Amino acid sequence: MLRERTMVRSAHPAEVFACMDGWGATVAAVFDALPLATPDDICILGKVNDRWVLVGGELCFPNRWVLHEKIGLPVLDIHGPVPTYAAQVGAGVDSLIDRLADGRIVERANWSISDSGNFFEPRTPPPIPDIDPAQLLLRVERQTLRRLGEVVVFSIRTYMEPMPTFVTRPRERVDAFVQVLRETPAEVRAYKSITTYVDPLCAYLTR
Repeated sequence: MLRERTMVRSAHPAEVFACMDGWGATVAAVFDALPLATPDDICILGKVNDRWVLVGGELCFPNRWVLHEKIGLPVLDIHGPVPTYAAQVGAGVDSLIDRLADGRIVERANWSISDSGNFFEPRTPPPIPDIDPAQLLLRVERQTLRRLGEVVVFSIRTYMEPMPTFVTRPRERVDAFVQVLRETPAEVRAYKSITTYVDPLCAYLTR
């Protein structure tokens, strides 16, 4: 992963880092406090007009979002395209960030399906017609929130697993993911750009 990050930084130097005006010293101090060889993407949230906004970060492995387009936006607006986010978790996430104590780490995971295998994918490509499900990959992000002084650090560690490998995992884990796929609402499938992949992939994983 570190080699991949180095390659992305070299190929996309103007796209992987962004900082809000007036926050340069704070953002630099955060990166100085982190390990040099971290495999994680780092986004930094700061308080602006009593709202948590994205003030800076390095994003080498974007999953269909563009760092520069999100800088300066409040957390709720950053997730504006995500179906049901505002109604279900928006206010709760802001409250959680407010209550974060130094040293506490909050963790969650997010999943998607990749049809390209590209770690650097800031834009959503059109679905590939009639793709063999064996060519798809499970993309998982381990995300954490932690306070660091007056800012909050949001880290993203990305994993990619080909479906031929994933299908060999314990049967109960594969079956659980198939159930998740089948129960994913239509609007979320569309947002993740996996609508045409769900049925063929479920058949592949359960054969």
